[in-house]
Amino acid sequence: MIDDADLGSGHLDWEDIRAFLATARCGSLTGAAQRLRLSSPTLGRRLKRLEDALGGPLFDRLPNRLALTALGRSVLDNAAAMGDAAAAFARNADRLSATVQPVRVTATTSVSAFLTLHLADLLAETGADLTILSTRNALNLAQREADIALRMDRVPAEGDLVTRRLGSFGFTLYAMRGLRDDWSGRWDGAAVVGLPETRRRPSQSGWVDDTVRDRGARIVARLSELPMRLDAARRGMGLTLLPCVLGDADPALVRVVDPPAALREDVHLLVHRDRRDAPAVAAVVDALVRLFRRHAEALAAE
Repeated sequence: MIDDADLGSGHLDWEDIRAFLATARCGSLTGAAQRLRLSSPTLGRRLKRLEDALGGPLFDRLPNRLALTALGRSVLDNAAAMGDAAAAFARNADRLSATVQPVRVTATTSVSAFLTLHLADLLAETGADLTILSTRNALNLAQREADIALRMDRVPAEGDLVTRRLGSFGFTLYAMRGLRDDWSGRWDGAAVVGLPETRRRPSQSGWVDDTVRDRGARIVARLSELPMRLDAARRGMGLTLLPCVLGDADPALVRVVDPPAALREDVHLLVHRDRRDAPAVAAVVDALVRLFRRHAEALAAE
C-alpha cells in the first residue's frame, strides 16, 4: 500500500502515480500516453521509477493489454483516491481563480461538426477560450479531462454530474445532387459508403446495411469518420449516412430517404457539479443550451 511514510520520504512522485493510474484505467501504454499527452518512453520511465520505489512490477505485459499485478491491485485504490483529491483541488482552484480558464468541450464527431458550424456564435456569446475535443471516448469530467461533455444516449448513472437534455439529432442517407433522378423503390446496385460493419442491432451501421440489402444497393467502402463520409458523398462516390443538420444544409447533397425515427439520438450535456458555477463554464453551458434551442427543428430533422 502507499502510506504516509512513503509519501513523505521523497521516494514517490505524484506524476509517477498519475502515470500508473492512467495506465491502469486505459489498459495500455499508448492510451495512457495519449490521455496524459506524454511520449510512450516518458510514460514508461515514470512507471519504471514507481515500480522501483515500490519494489516490484505493477503490470503484467499481455499480448494486447496490460493487466495489474497483485502489487498493482493493492495500490490502485490509494492511487485513485489521490487522483480524485488532486482533481477536486484543481477544480476548486479554477472556480476561485480570477484568471479566465480555457473551457474544454468533448463531443462526438457529429456534434463537434455542428458546433464548428456555429463556432463564431459560441465565441461571440461566451468570450471563452474554447477547445472542442472530438472523440468517441468518454473523457472523465471528474479528472478534468474536459469541462463539458455532450453525449448521445449514454448518460453515466454515477459521478457527481449535472446533466441536461439539449435536443435530438436526426440521421439519414444522402447522395450528391443529380447522382440519380429517382430514389424511390429499389436502387439497382447503387454504390453506398457504409460505416464499420457490426452485428449490433439497433445501430447506425446495422440500419445502413439492412437498408442496402433491402433496396438492392451495394457497399463499396466503409468509412468510420463523418468528415470522410461527407467528402465521399460530395464527390459522388455513393450514398452515405449523415446527420441531417449537416446534410440538409449542404447544397451539393439531397436526402435519399426520410430520416428514420430509429436513428434519432438525444444529446445530453454533462458538467461536474464543482465546475458548473465557474463563470467561463457557465457561459458556455448557457450558450450551448441557446444554440441547440435555436436549431432544434433542423437538428431533429422535423
